[in-house]
Amino acid sequence: MPTDTINNLREREQRSHAARLTISLPRDTHAALKIHAAQRQTTIREIVTDLVHKEIEQENA
Repeated sequence: MPTDTINNLREREQRSHAARLTISLPRDTHAALKIHAAQRQTTIREIVTDLVHKEIEQENA
């Protein structure tokens, strides 16, 4: 099986256990976030997920 297909399957499997969150951001903030993600070769989803996890860990510490 090609690597792209395997990666797509993994992403879909992870998403099936996730809940959707929709937020509204100012256009400039959204643009800056997209640039930030692209510069780090990651996704907005990964950035937000990491930040939420860190916030929860700090609160529980």
